[in-house]
Amino acid sequence: MTPSPRVAVVVPAYRSNATIVRCLEALEAQTYADFETIVVDSSPDDETALLVPNRFPSVVYWHSPTRLYPHAARNEGVKRAMAPILVFTDPDIYPAPDWLERMMAAHEDTGEAVVGAIECHGGRWLDRGIHICKFSKWLPGGARREVDMGPTAALLVRRSDFDATGGFENDLFLGDVGFSYALRARGRGLFLEPGAVVEHHHTQSLGEFVYERWTRGVLYARLQAAHRGNDRLELAAWLIATALPVRFARNAMLVLSQCLSAGRTAELISTAPVVALGYAASLGGEALGYARLLLAKGR
Repeated sequence: MTPSPRVAVVVPAYRSNATIVRCLEALEAQTYADFETIVVDSSPDDETALLVPNRFPSVVYWHSPTRLYPHAARNEGVKRAMAPILVFTDPDIYPAPDWLERMMAAHEDTGEAVVGAIECHGGRWLDRGIHICKFSKWLPGGARREVDMGPTAALLVRRSDFDATGGFENDLFLGDVGFSYALRARGRGLFLEPGAVVEHHHTQSLGEFVYERWTRGVLYARLQAAHRGNDRLELAAWLIATALPVRFARNAMLVLSQCLSAGRTAELISTAPVVALGYAASLGGEALGYARLLLAKGR
């Protein structure tokens, strides 16, 4: 009987045929070998289904008969995994060859969950701006350090910790945020390993990016309200800080500090309009979310 691999890499897919081949090729090239790859595909067509099993016969492939949001697909992938270590990534992510080896080394050193560094794939101006807005906290560079959230683009966690938190909420945008909250609430740490690098292939238009940031802001307001007990005065304070330029200025200082640490100051300056638009959209959506919650409480 073949022993189960130590690591399971779970990849959700939805109409991912443009990028998933390169993603799986990068996983095949890993220097760390004791892992299996599980792809959960909920595409309405068969393009991804024709690509994955034929070109990557060692990959565990499952097609959902219904549409799954990415976090729901990840939960389905975990059900099909036997490994004690779970690693999550996306079909538009291209890991460096030593990515898993470095992720596992960081986990062995810390005993905690690990998030890899996220680099931008390609050099398009829009893509670089989108990347800094979304991932400045996890850019490569600097020393290993503890962080408060781990995006599922490059996240390693023990299965026992995953099960103890109940897995991901099945929403479109914030399952990894809620999971990180739950993980840390249980006293578990989350460390960024800056040498474990993946590249994110951005495919969004500017309009899609702004819509995603706005929607994420609305949902984040609900998550924050639940996390803080839905206190009306606290919600009002968050609404004021979000609607006024207080939090925008704070975010600007944080992203500047993160880009300075990563040696990306020039890139931040050159893409500042995209970064600022992204933060304005997310904070606008968040302010709307708080306002809706307060109105609902006033009825």
